[in-house]
This record gives sequence, C-alpha cells and structure tokens, in this order.
Amino acid sequence: MLASDVARHIVAHYGDAWFLTNLKLNLLVYWCQVGALRDAGAPLFADEIAVGECGPVIPAIWAEYEAFGSRMIRLRDESQVKALGENTESLVASVMRELGWLTAADLLNLSNHPDGAWNAAREQGYESISVSHIAGSADMRREVSERTLAACVDGVERKYPNALRLLEHS
Repeated sequence: MLASDVARHIVAHYGDAWFLTNLKLNLLVYWCQVGALRDAGAPLFADEIAVGECGPVIPAIWAEYEAFGSRMIRLRDESQVKALGENTESLVASVMRELGWLTAADLLNLSNHPDGAWNAAREQGYESISVSHIAGSADMRREVSERTLAACVDGVERKYPNALRLLEHS
C-alpha cells in the first residue's frame, strides 16, 4: 500500500468533518503508520517518512497536496479512491477518532516529544524515520494530552458560547 492511498482515503472520508491541511494530513498518516506498527506489528506502507523541519513528513503526500499550502485541502478526485481493506479502514477510522479533531500544532506537539521517533532520527542525523525508530520510540504508547489547543478552544466554546463568535467579527 502507498501512503498516498491512506491520505486520499482520509481526505475523501474525513475531509468534510475535519480541517485538513497538508501538514495535518501528513501527521495523521504518520500516526496511521504508528498505529499499524502498534496493532499489527507491521508497517502500513513502505513510503519514506522524512525528518521534516518541524516533524514527520511523507514526501509523496507533501508533494501531492503542496498546491494547498497551509489552506484547507478541498476534495478533488479522492471520492473515487480504492478501498483500503477492512483492517486498514478500521485502523484509519480509529486514528481519526482519536486524533482527527486535533489541530496541526497539537499533532506536531504529539509527534515532537523528546522520546519520539522524529526526535530520535533527527538527533542521530538521519533524513528519514525508519520503522525501527518508530517501533523503539514512545510514539508506540503515546496518548493525547488533555491540554491541547483543540481542547482549549472546545472548552471556551462550551463555557462562553458567544465569545468566539464575537472575536470572529472584531
């Protein structure tokens, strides 16, 4: 399977529900790879995961969605994506339930822990994050902190329902 297949699936099935940028999409696909290693003990895809400037990046996905820049990815021909198989689609759904609501900044924080694969590969001078980097890292057991930007915004929305609307027009 190609990492691009996973990315297209995410855009086609979750692009309307979550604000997906190129960076966020890359990070979500990275976490799908982590999930596959954790759950099945085997990688989901063989594509390179580069040690990007700020976090893990899959060059093939970055190039495919580069035209969107930091804007929201709009559905193109992803609606005609091929099925990934029941196990893979279940894995992607699980990752999206757990992480899809997070912002790109939250996902970067999750991916940039000192005991994570990206940091280990970067500190060792590697240009790519290997399966062994991921398997030997704390990313395999990482949990989402309750203190995320997305959670804070959600809390403000619940506690002060009109506050964000007022800021929107100021």
